[in-house]
Amino acid sequence: MSTTTVPNKSGRSSASLITSLLAAATLTLTPQAAFGQHEVDSSEGSQGPIKISGNENAFGYSQMAMMAIMQELPDINRYAWEESQALVEAIAMREMVPGEYVVPTAGSGPVLQMAAMAYAAPGKNVVSVEPGYTQLVRTFDAFGGETKIVPLNDKLEYDLAAIKAAIDENTVMVYLCNPNNPTGTVVDPDALKTFIRELPEDIVAFVDEAYLELADGGLEANSMVSLVREGENIILARTFSKVYGMAGLRVGYGIMKPDAKKLLSKFHMGGPNKLGCVAAVASLQDAAFFEQSVTSYRTVRKMVTDRLDELGVEYAYPQGSFVFMKTGVPIKEFQALMEDQQIMVGRPFPPMLDWCRVSIGTEDEMSTFLTVFEDVMKGQGKL
Repeated sequence: MSTTTVPNKSGRSSASLITSLLAAATLTLTPQAAFGQHEVDSSEGSQGPIKISGNENAFGYSQMAMMAIMQELPDINRYAWEESQALVEAIAMREMVPGEYVVPTAGSGPVLQMAAMAYAAPGKNVVSVEPGYTQLVRTFDAFGGETKIVPLNDKLEYDLAAIKAAIDENTVMVYLCNPNNPTGTVVDPDALKTFIRELPEDIVAFVDEAYLELADGGLEANSMVSLVREGENIILARTFSKVYGMAGLRVGYGIMKPDAKKLLSKFHMGGPNKLGCVAAVASLQDAAFFEQSVTSYRTVRKMVTDRLDELGVEYAYPQGSFVFMKTGVPIKEFQALMEDQQIMVGRPFPPMLDWCRVSIGTEDEMSTFLTVFEDVMKGQGKL
């Protein structure tokens, strides 16, 4: 592979460093290997437990992002002003919104926390669901607000009518993670748009779309970003940690109207780091990687659900990077049984404490999981 001299922004030549890094990457990471770099190599023997507990992307990340990181390394003594702005512009172009609608953050978690801090107050409440993702509601409670919890329906999906009924004169926000974490179910997009449009004007709809690229139809069919463009009172959160495989780099963003952005800015927690910014921009340009990541997730996810169907195991219809299944075994006990076999599975999600969330790993990892899962379930008299 040929290389070129890449001067850093301060004018110092970094040719030898970049050449060495790119050469190393070329030798050790073909496009396929770069994508699958975290897969377990069975020929090497055990390399520690199979971690299918944290919704991390087991398939790797974009090689274009890797190269962008390497080219930026000599310049990380500088702040990420230009790189952050480039990321905002790339996101704005992708989402077809003005740049002032975009809030770049270190993962999507800060968007959730900033919104909770901005809207929470004594006597005010946020309406959400259980089981569900709790980062926003926990922060809302910590800052003096209250949380009103609505149960999911029999299919472990959002019951929009019940959520609407829970709203009262003190409600300032409705929080929905779509697909829901831990169940992985999605809301019908037309029904969700109608629900949001019918909310009182002073109630903000917060829709967390961390996993939505992996749902049937993807962002195009399911995202609520069109409502932001229409001027609805809505905040969206997205992340590069899931389908883009950049959990360790911590890049996410919010999409919202400028008035909401101004409100959240009072609780600004800082933006992504320089390497995360350039990697995210490169990832948005790598259409081939995106398609391969989505295909890998969906293929392995279906492999898991096909086997669960064969075993007669109940599960929620998965549309994210995980499967939520009923084991019939208390989750703490089930975690310990699986850990004994070097497999790490998801944490408890009250009140469904005999269900387990399992993140999608590589095909080899999930094949191993399914074998161990069957043995454990038989040992517990559940199969």
